Amino acid sequence: MTKTVFIRESSGLLKQVSLIDAIMLNLGNMSAGVALFESISPYLNSSNNPTIGGPGGVLWLASIIGFIFAIPQLIVYTIMTRKISRTGGDYVWISRSLNGPLGAVMAISLMIESVAYFALVAFFSGSSINAVLCIIGHADNNPGLINLANTIFVNPYGSLTLLQKIIFYVISASFFIAVILINILRAKWGYSIVTALGIFSMLSLVLAMIVIALNSSHFSSIIPLFSNLGVSVPPVKYSALPSSINLGYTLLLLPIFALYTYPWMQAGPAVAAEFKQTEKIAKLNLVLALGITGLLVTLAFLEMDLVAGYCFNYYAYGSFIYNFWTVAIALAGNPIFQWIIGLGTILWNFYVLSYGVIVFSRYIFALSFDRVLPEKFSQVNSKGSPVYAHLLDLSIMLILLLIPVFSTSAATSLYGATILGALYFLIASVAGTVYGIKNRIKSLEIAGIISAIYFTFLTYEAGVNPVFGFTSTVDGFPLTEFFVSLTIAIGVIIYVASWYKHKKYGIDISMSFKEIPPE
Repeated sequence: MTKTVFIRESSGLLKQVSLIDAIMLNLGNMSAGVALFESISPYLNSSNNPTIGGPGGVLWLASIIGFIFAIPQLIVYTIMTRKISRTGGDYVWISRSLNGPLGAVMAISLMIESVAYFALVAFFSGSSINAVLCIIGHADNNPGLINLANTIFVNPYGSLTLLQKIIFYVISASFFIAVILINILRAKWGYSIVTALGIFSMLSLVLAMIVIALNSSHFSSIIPLFSNLGVSVPPVKYSALPSSINLGYTLLLLPIFALYTYPWMQAGPAVAAEFKQTEKIAKLNLVLALGITGLLVTLAFLEMDLVAGYCFNYYAYGSFIYNFWTVAIALAGNPIFQWIIGLGTILWNFYVLSYGVIVFSRYIFALSFDRVLPEKFSQVNSKGSPVYAHLLDLSIMLILLLIPVFSTSAATSLYGATILGALYFLIASVAGTVYGIKNRIKSLEIAGIISAIYFTFLTYEAGVNPVFGFTSTVDGFPLTEFFVSLTIAIGVIIYVASWYKHKKYGIDISMSFKEIPPE
């Protein structure tokens, strides 16, 4: 029986991504600014992170270790991007080097997990607006800003009325909707937004570090401010280090970093087919992005310990109010610096959402090109934008955003979905190893094996660490386990349904994984 395969000559996507665009995509992917807000530091405190028993874990040291463990994955992703520069990035490596159906199912699962993450970031965007208004309002004794923080841009962790929840939802969703519309109007504008937001976000982070450094001698002056906001810190003796560094506790901070920072380096590879200078950008974009992220995150956490002292930070971080950004705003003094840093705090979230819109559409585009998803999703308009892929992204995100906004306890289901990301990167590492063995690339073999071992650890931790809530329940129902299982089941169902549908017309979609790159 003859197998029929249709090959398309052009994807319609343009060669429009410069090196700076690719770096900014990856920096958004690793989201250093979001990590420095209320995403990692609160879990240094054992009251928020039951896997550690007390002080001893060191954030900046965990950042260095996480950076080192990310290097094997960096090698895998850099080599594979240079060898296979295709839309969909690691999905292509998995489906072509390892197993087609597995790659399709895992890519669909990763996309659902990614949109769940974007829903959390959208949630954090609303939370960051509240934090900025609250800190500046109290620092400057501005009742207008305080009133806005208490009535309109509210703290999502408080007791909200239904109207306040609806307003918070609209605020959190509005920017994502705007970015989707801009990407639909012209694909290049999407990259321009990412680059512009990325540059501003990075500069604001650097400014925040400078402000904290220059005002370190005045740190004690902001303690009453945070005390008034509910940050309770017992008297502690100043020391930049804990009385005893606990390496075990420090290593258990790595999965928290993995949720936001170093493993997330698939953004550049996902748009590799659009690189203007394919070889140069494929070689440099990830290493530069990882280096910048590692430097900023490590120095920021180290600076906080040098300025405030480890013990003070240990207790204050647990409040979710006190963090790198809020300290920088409180210390700024100058209104101009306050608002630049405040905008940076907020825009980091929008920056992440902007990169996410682009990357999600490219995975969906690739899956559609392989006929796993309907062909409609691989259609582009006259401006080179995959319109229907963007609309799919928007629809899923708006649904998932309802979860954290209307039930903060149910939001753990979105955190728990991170196990899918760890599992996906594990499989991508195995695919890189297999490719290295087949093509006799020793460095790829070794890096792939080490990376796979690390992601095995992260997958295990994502499953058993209570911080991620994978085994948690909501009203007795295992919501996270259900969400993750449903996500994988959706991937399987979509693939099987597509295979069966096309088989009736004499088309074997499994041949795509052997003969057709999604380009």
